[in-house]
Amino acid sequence: MEDNTDKKLRYNIADQRLSFKGKPSEFKFDEDRIIEFNHRHKAVLNNYDLSLESCTIWNYCDEQNFNSNLGALRNRRVRQSVILSAAMSAIAVAMHGRGSFFKLPQDQQTKDTKNALKRANDRTAAQVMGDVLQTTTETLPVGEEVIIESAITEGVRVKPGLEAGGNPTIAVGALFGKEEHKAEYGLHRTHSVTLLSMGNDVIDGTTKSVEGSHSSFTALMLTESGIKRHLPDTYVQRWMAGVYFDEFNPREMDTLEAAELIAGAYDLKRVEDLSVYFLDRKRHYPPMDILNKAGMATPYDKDGDLMPALVMGMRGLEFPDGRGLRSMCGEIGGSAEWAVGVLPLTWRGGQAIGMLTSQSSLTRKDLPAEQLWRERFNFNDEEFMLMQDARFQRKPYFTVDDIVEEPFAGGISAFGAITDNYFVPEMKGVSYNEDTGKINVSVFVINSLGMVDMWEMKYTCRNSFNETSKRLTSPKVELEGATGKELEKKIGDMLGNRRQRDKFQMFFNNEYYPALIPVYDRAVVLTKALDALIERGALNAADREIVNITQKLATEWFMNSD
Repeated sequence: MEDNTDKKLRYNIADQRLSFKGKPSEFKFDEDRIIEFNHRHKAVLNNYDLSLESCTIWNYCDEQNFNSNLGALRNRRVRQSVILSAAMSAIAVAMHGRGSFFKLPQDQQTKDTKNALKRANDRTAAQVMGDVLQTTTETLPVGEEVIIESAITEGVRVKPGLEAGGNPTIAVGALFGKEEHKAEYGLHRTHSVTLLSMGNDVIDGTTKSVEGSHSSFTALMLTESGIKRHLPDTYVQRWMAGVYFDEFNPREMDTLEAAELIAGAYDLKRVEDLSVYFLDRKRHYPPMDILNKAGMATPYDKDGDLMPALVMGMRGLEFPDGRGLRSMCGEIGGSAEWAVGVLPLTWRGGQAIGMLTSQSSLTRKDLPAEQLWRERFNFNDEEFMLMQDARFQRKPYFTVDDIVEEPFAGGISAFGAITDNYFVPEMKGVSYNEDTGKINVSVFVINSLGMVDMWEMKYTCRNSFNETSKRLTSPKVELEGATGKELEKKIGDMLGNRRQRDKFQMFFNNEYYPALIPVYDRAVVLTKALDALIERGALNAADREIVNITQKLATEWFMNSD
């Protein structure tokens, strides 16, 4: 961040910490509820050799919006599986990759190494997140069955000068449910099986996760609503607040006018009482300058813009200057973060507007801040094609109603803390004791009723910490370094065991999705796309060998591209 700014108005949220002035209500699980939870989720917990020992739910907001009910998510097992998925994936990343970058010798702390570690953390989170959902959905009794389709995610986008893109994730089109339901998806679905749509950002703050810095977490949400459009995996400019404000066209309103409109929606007596959050990026300095000159605070963070949307306008959450975390006004970040955050924000009574911007222009290193800001809509041909494919060419901006068919259909979102969270100060990162086998994890939860909770859970490893840790990994860990016959034997052994086969298929889909086209319950491998991913450094030659061996040994997973 530039040095010539007013530090009283422009500050890092790590230096000027948020605090919660109120006291959330507390609900502790008694012994009966703990037994009930362990029994309800025994299939998932058996996979990881874990048992819930204690649980406290802290309620930050119990004011219902009266626009929704939980719908199919009244089913407690399905609803809690989202919380469990966020928790288990956070635990897995904390065990295997939290702070991994700075544990290396200094001469190995390179950009390429960091990106490899980020891929590893994304891989771990996606693996466990998907495993929990699949285990839950495939063991639901008749009459309670659901099928979950991933409809919102990130991963493919290249970040020039930073990442090759194509990071492991739960890709758009991924399905979770019983095999017979997945095989018929798109052809026929009985009325007894409920379709749920999923959004995820398997880790928000992946860089923070490998550095061990604050506010890194796993993120997913489920809704009974259908998804109208999948946002292109590109940059989105956003205007957000924890209260409803009238929809406007950002092309017809400048930064200051938009901020004044949002301040009015909060019924603030002075526009100077508004705070406007930004990522610390050069492209944001011009709007921050404008807002600071008008007396508004612009708190910022180095990485991550999903959590601010979740807590925006939350009563009792304040910076040291007395301002709450109230809004975003022109901030530009990833589309998945906008889409995953917008439903929980809407459930809480907030409002959000988004507008696609040019990643190709905004990632240029040779332009000064002012020019980056001016050219944020200078799209190239490929970006125009993405916009047309997503049907955004006729409307320059969008709200939740343009993305989701029924925003207040039954839904739930969950966010598992990998590291201590500075936006919800009481939310601590995963902690564990290898000797006693005790694991603590916190999950922030918002449901479609508008209720906001934090779950603090303590788990016990039934046999040993090492056994649980081993189970919370991706199959790729076991394949590292193997080639030829050794690699083929390892993959063959995995495919020969039902549980390991399911895990391997989950890994395969999460890892190689940019080169796969799903066709019902099979996939077509795009060889040229795989070559392109290897050429740009997202994958390597070992990945090609894994794909080739898998096609040879699991022929029933694939269709011939001819």
